[in-house]
Amino acid sequence: MEECDEPIPKRRKTYHVAKLVLPPPFSTYSPIAQVTLDVLDTDLETADLHEDDLPLPVTVESLLDSDEQVLITLSVGKRRGLKQARVKVPLGATDRQILLDSTHLDSAVRYRHPAAPPLACAYSSIQTTASGVKLNTLILWEDTVSLRDKVDPKLFAILARYVPPKTAPGPLFESWEPRQFYDSVHVPEESEEASADINVPFLESSLFPFQRRGVRWLLRREGIDLMSSGEPQLLPDPPADFLPQGFDRAENSDGVTCYVNHALGLLSTDLSSIQERFGPIKGGILADEMGLGKTLEIISLIGLNPRPTALRGTIGLRQSPSTLIITPPTILKQWKQELQVHAPSLRVYYYPGVGTYKKAGDKLIEELLNQDVVLTTYNVIAKEVHYVGEKPGRQLRNPQRYEHLKSPLTQISWWRVCLDEAQMVESGVSSAATVARLIPRVNAWAVTGTPLRKGHRDLYGLLLFLRSVPWSYSTRLWDHLVSYHRPLFRDMLGEVAMRHTKDFVREDLRLPPQSRHTITIPFTPIEEQHYSQLFQELCEDCDLDRTGAPQTGDWDPESPTMIEKMRTWLTRLRQTCLHPEVGGHNRRALGRSHNGPLRTVEQVLDVMIDLQEGLVRGVQRTHLMTMIRRGQLLENSQATAQAQAVYKDVYEQACVIVEECRQQFEQEQKTSETLKVEDDDNEETSARLTTMRARLRSALEVQHIAIFFMGNISFQLKQLETEGSEAFEEYEKKETTAYEKAKSIRGELLAENLRHVNKLITTVKSSISSGSVAIPDLGAPDGYGGIESRKIFDKIDAYCEAMNIQAQQLRELRMKMADFLSQALIDEDEGVELQGDEYESSTKHQDEMYAYMEALRALSADRSEALTGQENMLIKQEMKQFLRAAKEGEGPAPELMLKLLAEREHKRVKVSTFGCLRGLIAEVRQMVTSLQWQEGNGHVRAGHEAAILERVLKHMQQLNTAQTKSLTSLEQEVNQFRDTMNSRLDYYRALQRISDTVAPFEEENIGKPMSDDHYANLEKEEAKHQKKLVSLSAKLRYLLHMKATETKSSAPRVCTICTDQFEVGTMTSCGHQFCKDCVLTWWAQHRNCPICKTTLHPNSFHDIAYKPAEIAVQAESPSSASLMNSPSGPDRSHDQSIYSDISTTMLNQIKDIDLRGPSFGSKIDFLCRHILWLREHDPGCKSIIFSQYREFIDVLARAFSEYKISSTRFDTKNGIENFKADPSIECFLLHAKAHSAGLNLVVASHVFLCEPLINTAIELQAIARVHRIGQYRPTTVWMYLIADTVEESIYEISVARRLAHLKSTSDGKHSGKGKGNGKKSKATSSSSASGTATPSTSLQENAIDAANSMELQAADLSKLLAAGKNGGEMVDSQDLWACLFGRVKKREEVTGGFAHTRPASSQVGTLLRLEAAQRRHGPEVL
Repeated sequence: MEECDEPIPKRRKTYHVAKLVLPPPFSTYSPIAQVTLDVLDTDLETADLHEDDLPLPVTVESLLDSDEQVLITLSVGKRRGLKQARVKVPLGATDRQILLDSTHLDSAVRYRHPAAPPLACAYSSIQTTASGVKLNTLILWEDTVSLRDKVDPKLFAILARYVPPKTAPGPLFESWEPRQFYDSVHVPEESEEASADINVPFLESSLFPFQRRGVRWLLRREGIDLMSSGEPQLLPDPPADFLPQGFDRAENSDGVTCYVNHALGLLSTDLSSIQERFGPIKGGILADEMGLGKTLEIISLIGLNPRPTALRGTIGLRQSPSTLIITPPTILKQWKQELQVHAPSLRVYYYPGVGTYKKAGDKLIEELLNQDVVLTTYNVIAKEVHYVGEKPGRQLRNPQRYEHLKSPLTQISWWRVCLDEAQMVESGVSSAATVARLIPRVNAWAVTGTPLRKGHRDLYGLLLFLRSVPWSYSTRLWDHLVSYHRPLFRDMLGEVAMRHTKDFVREDLRLPPQSRHTITIPFTPIEEQHYSQLFQELCEDCDLDRTGAPQTGDWDPESPTMIEKMRTWLTRLRQTCLHPEVGGHNRRALGRSHNGPLRTVEQVLDVMIDLQEGLVRGVQRTHLMTMIRRGQLLENSQATAQAQAVYKDVYEQACVIVEECRQQFEQEQKTSETLKVEDDDNEETSARLTTMRARLRSALEVQHIAIFFMGNISFQLKQLETEGSEAFEEYEKKETTAYEKAKSIRGELLAENLRHVNKLITTVKSSISSGSVAIPDLGAPDGYGGIESRKIFDKIDAYCEAMNIQAQQLRELRMKMADFLSQALIDEDEGVELQGDEYESSTKHQDEMYAYMEALRALSADRSEALTGQENMLIKQEMKQFLRAAKEGEGPAPELMLKLLAEREHKRVKVSTFGCLRGLIAEVRQMVTSLQWQEGNGHVRAGHEAAILERVLKHMQQLNTAQTKSLTSLEQEVNQFRDTMNSRLDYYRALQRISDTVAPFEEENIGKPMSDDHYANLEKEEAKHQKKLVSLSAKLRYLLHMKATETKSSAPRVCTICTDQFEVGTMTSCGHQFCKDCVLTWWAQHRNCPICKTTLHPNSFHDIAYKPAEIAVQAESPSSASLMNSPSGPDRSHDQSIYSDISTTMLNQIKDIDLRGPSFGSKIDFLCRHILWLREHDPGCKSIIFSQYREFIDVLARAFSEYKISSTRFDTKNGIENFKADPSIECFLLHAKAHSAGLNLVVASHVFLCEPLINTAIELQAIARVHRIGQYRPTTVWMYLIADTVEESIYEISVARRLAHLKSTSDGKHSGKGKGNGKKSKATSSSSASGTATPSTSLQENAIDAANSMELQAADLSKLLAAGKNGGEMVDSQDLWACLFGRVKKREEVTGGFAHTRPASSQVGTLLRLEAAQRRHGPEVL
């Protein structure tokens, strides 16, 4: 579209044309531009154009503009045929633009009802006048106050073209940052008038100056102003021509005044409708930072602005002077307490829900109307979502019997509704948010200290509750306004939202001081070893070395898989710093799949030893099996002597391993038996015994392979000697001995299976020989029957004969199965050796017996049916499947199965033919009853027949008893047969597995030359396994050494070489200890142990330490110097901050606290000692224990219980109330996923942060529970760190970011741009807890509060925590490497002088940190 050459006028009137009558629904549209042109000629029908006729509606389809002529293509009415009209030239730029725009808009001429009318359209018409033919074109805009959530950007441009905006710029996209909200909200100006005292009715507490300023703002939002005397007065109504935000006054092309909002694409001539729909709301968002007394401000508002009695409300609703406060359930009691303390004369009522209304009816509504404050919770109103809306109307045949129940909350027009912790309705779509939005009210307030959690959409939920139009119309319109009209958004926030920060109101607030200390705790040797092992696993899993340098050239730090791996490992390492069993991965790694009793450090060491030994045994097996493969290669190439040497070496090593495993297994058996007496349900002991048995079995398998192959070699060598010679006899003896030993080992391997199967076989033999299970025949009743009983006698005879035939078939199948199951097992008989097909041969017989057994089960079920008349549907279905499979040649022994099923069907006692025993007995009983009745009537024959049938009935009942008993025994025996068969099969499976291990290797290469490459690869693999085995053995030796040595002892050890004492040294894989320098010198010359002369490899050493690192405590005291520079300090000092030491007396006292119980780890033990120390030195104090991990809170609760430290937690019933009221409860356990927003815990004065967090906004949530208005004691924050772990890296990153906030705040204040630049700062000198002078304490607290406020404002709270109830902090991918490797302890490796160095390793940290900084701050950071 070409640009206009001249300004576009507001209206254009070229010729006088009769006022157009627009067709509906466009008669109400407002014209924003129009043009009338002279038509020189046209091909329209002349009949359509008469001077006196009405204008002919047309649509402008296209425009052809040239110097010679202007040709317009038209269509008439709703027809599609095209006509042309030539108009007078030249065509002005404005006229041309209007015509072009009309071609892009919908045509009013073509509108068809009931389609939705367009927002803008074009209307053209041709009319013959006295001066000629005229073409008139109008651009129409809908005249309405109705909003559309989506408007075509072209329409915005057209509206701006013909009705230019006066002040607002055009749409401009801006990215969103949380800080923009906090920069836009209203902050009341500090002045004596605004901070003057306020006399609040009912209030028995005094307000801080900033609270008084806030209350005045709240009153103004409700239309009230406080006079200088303190009396409230109504604010004057806005002027009659008041325009809401974003609207301009303009004129349309007819000269009529209209009101336009270019951001919404809205135009209307009705000012009153605009004022009513888009006017200012009553209420707003109170967003003061956590702990600044928002509750007290709302109570003051309630007292200062009651509902006027003359105020008219909504028709049909009861008018209430009450304030309805909706709050999270966790702080409901806190609200009751606050109201009782600050305004005890206010009438307060708790609304429990619509269920109470069902019982009380209108009495409840009257009760609600007579209150000053009504409290309820989000959970309560969420349940009323189906009771607040109008029930949809339905046409029913009869009127409804019961009226639809409606919530009392929506039957009352409330004076004020307040949502506390309003971020609970941030989505706007939850049930609670829906109900809150529909509650009738005059004033509405959203109260929250954290209005933003995910993004600007959180504010949409708040404005939806406030009913602020247009911001609450739809999420699509919200996104458009926030993204493209940010100035309007800022203006709106500055009008409806207010926020104070602790930094800004510090002089008004004067809270007791807050001191923050970091306590750096060393790991115990056990924990350090466990952590180091996990760190090594991380490096191997991520292809990095211990410094974080990539091991491969194609390592990609941006790979999603790699990022997820590193994030998972970081979480595991952070959890390990708390306790080895925190986190599902860590628990499973320590062999625990569920939450069991809390393990002590010693128990964790036992698990580590067991896991390490498992690794050693696994590598040992792999190493020996590689040697066996090498021996088989030699054997295949006829190098039998060399192969025998290899097998012998393997056998000797295997014998040692077997003996070690056997001793451990026997020892564990004794321990298990002892513990079983004390605790019958000890799963861990049982699992450990199973593990020991598996290790012994694995070692025996290797031993069996080696000795079996040694026997094979002896057999091959024997064949080369003359039969009867001495060498022949010698090899035969060795062969026999080897095979006997192999059979003995097999017997041990199969002992458990053999014991089980032999037990079952013995039971089967005993059962068969004793004849305990007999299948008796059915004898027909003796004697003759009478006239009436003759038929029943014949029926019984036929039934008994069929049953006896079936019984014979059952006996035959029983004996066949019993004979098979009683056979001896292979490898039990003397002289029987493995053939390699044991499992296959047994499977063939097993298939046959499986067929017999299924036939036996079917016959047993048939017999049960013949006795009771009840068919076994399961057996019936199974037999159908077996028959179908057998016919297709599938399943066990198909031919035999077909034969057995055919015999079963042939000999089956069919109930339909023969009946069943139970039915025959019933029939006889019925006949006896009938004959006895006839006998009573004098029939003598009936009496005789009755006597005969009574004898038959008794006989039949005896048969039924015997057959039922026999059938029960038969079913038990069938199950016994099945168990025995399965047990035999298990035995043969185990035997086959052993047979597979001694199968020839590459049998096709026997007798061929050996592959040198294959042999060399096996040798390299052996060397690699040997190297790994030495390293693992060294670690295992060190773990065993820690278990055998008093780990808490700091006594130095003596080096055997130099006889000097050492505290940090080295342990060899053979278990000897030396100082590093001595062993390095010795090993460089001798390559063995100085004591036992065992050959040592570069990885045969393990560092040991007998002097633990000292616990370090430092107090945070950022000064102005720290904002500019970061001086380097000693190794223990953390970068980018300055710390002043505090007294070590307290540390020594804490360390001297005696914990009477087991150790649960460095951090837990020190925390428990710290709390016990507080119990003695600060009696009655209470503490908050905070961790990001819910699982660690569970661990702490169990540890506190062990040490008799009383505690409660968030998710315990009445936990919050008990902590506040019960002086015996010392600690409140809080995790990051607990919904603690708004929680007031000022009864506590100590906050323990169990781990550092990158995003300090998380920990600030916990600190704000304590350090807030109402706190009268100094608050002490203790942060625990584990030395030389990821926790120190994380802490340094966190401090660096806070110092960056401090620096930006300092720069802003120095430049005069800070919000508090008008305030006076007073720097005073005070003493720390240790008595050491700390300069300018006030300035430091101001700086820390400023950094905390900025951290909260910049944080995206939704992205701080991982998903799931046990998830912790979500670390950004850019910070992962710095967290993991930013502070790796630079240890001197024992063999560092012999290791290959990587030049790039020293630079990788700098490179990755630089890239991360560039991503966060942009390239200008350089």
